[in-house]
Amino acid sequence: MTGLILCKSKYATKPYYISNMAINIYSLEELCYYVYNNIYLIGLDLFDEGLTNYIRNELEESELADQMDFLIEHRAGLSEMVTVLLRGVDYYSEEDIMQLKDVIDKLDMQNASERLKSRADNFLSNERYLAAIRNYEMIAYGRRDINLKPGFYGDIWHNMGVAYARMFDFEDAMTCFKYAYELGGDDSSYRAYHMAGSLMGMTEMEDEEQAYMAQKEIETLMDHVTLTDEYEPVLFAKEKRAEGDLNGYHDSIDHIIDDWKTQYRRYIK
Repeated sequence: MTGLILCKSKYATKPYYISNMAINIYSLEELCYYVYNNIYLIGLDLFDEGLTNYIRNELEESELADQMDFLIEHRAGLSEMVTVLLRGVDYYSEEDIMQLKDVIDKLDMQNASERLKSRADNFLSNERYLAAIRNYEMIAYGRRDINLKPGFYGDIWHNMGVAYARMFDFEDAMTCFKYAYELGGDDSSYRAYHMAGSLMGMTEMEDEEQAYMAQKEIETLMDHVTLTDEYEPVLFAKEKRAEGDLNGYHDSIDHIIDDWKTQYRRYIK
């Protein structure tokens, strides 16, 4: 879907808060946009009495609210709930809706653990690390599905380790990578285990050769960190300080810290 879309529904003064994404919704168009672009992250729990009451009372769309109440009462599936919602406002084309329906139908063919993994993986790729960990934990500590291979659970622990590592929690990351390797036997998990250990400053590990290689790889990355895009603001701040421009230097540092705060808030949503 491309181009400018005119929002025709009422814009509410009181927002509907979606807690797992920490966002406010003010119109049907915004709600449809959220559902369409976060289909891997939503479930039937989104469609409850609170949402239908908001659609009826705040957005003044009683007909759509009645339709959705009927579907909730009769335990309709996610595909049907989403389709009715998207068709309730002139925002997405019928082709867009049917394409999304196909995606949901494919997700419905997955079992609960596979779908939850898709949701967690999406959180991970969007740097919502704490939310990803919570979803991975539901699989890792839940009842084991005998139809899923050990490698599936190895991937769960590995990805959870990645989330922890990206939040600089290398101790928990090590634990996850260790379980991942024990379950899946993937060399990347074994390597990540030693990388996390090296970042923790551990000098003695079970596999000295792997630990040495991990340390050397980290040193190589650190040697080239000044060439990365992420380091550019730091270089700019250092230039300002070298020029004697203390106001510019402090402004640069403030921007860097603000960016870190923004990243952190995203990580823990």
